[in-house]
Amino acid sequence: MTPAEDREERQIFCSGCLQVFSESLVHVIPYFNSSVTGYVTTYRCEQCWLPSLEETRARLASTQDEAEIVSAAVFFQRHGVHIHELMRGDPISDVQKILLQLIDLLRSEGLRIPIGRDIPRD
Repeated sequence: MTPAEDREERQIFCSGCLQVFSESLVHVIPYFNSSVTGYVTTYRCEQCWLPSLEETRARLASTQDEAEIVSAAVFFQRHGVHIHELMRGDPISDVQKILLQLIDLLRSEGLRIPIGRDIPRD
């Protein structure tokens, strides 16, 4: 057995149904949080991720709020997906279209955002 196979899979809390699942069964998606007025990283199980992703897509498609669109782009940047059109100052409507394509890629699982490594506590 390799060290990776020897380790137990991490358990992740689904922020949709509030249950715990193995990491391999969890999807990382953006979701609008009204408390912070922006898109945050959420972890969703197999049952919750598609409905939540559709909510995100519908919200993003219907907004004209530049700050909200930028917030969605920043979500992807935090996860290593850089939207060059935003970085070079292209029209926000162009950035919005690209974000919707990224949401569609997440839905098709052509893009899967990893949860990331654990950071030890002091």
